Amino acid sequence: MSRNGWILIALLTALALATIWNAETGGPKKHWQRCKESLVTQVFTGACTLRFGGETQPS
Repeated sequence: MSRNGWILIALLTALALATIWNAETGGPKKHWQRCKESLVTQVFTGACTLRFGGETQPS
């Protein structure tokens, strides 16, 4: 495999590990995660049913 391929694999691995670490440590939630609908549904329809009772504003 070429040098560029190894660099790409290393970057993707680092991104995957950072994402897993953020999810496991209870990192900050994204605004779109407050809604029960998927992000795609939110983008195209603008619908947002709040997932948690304590939240007062949808994304």
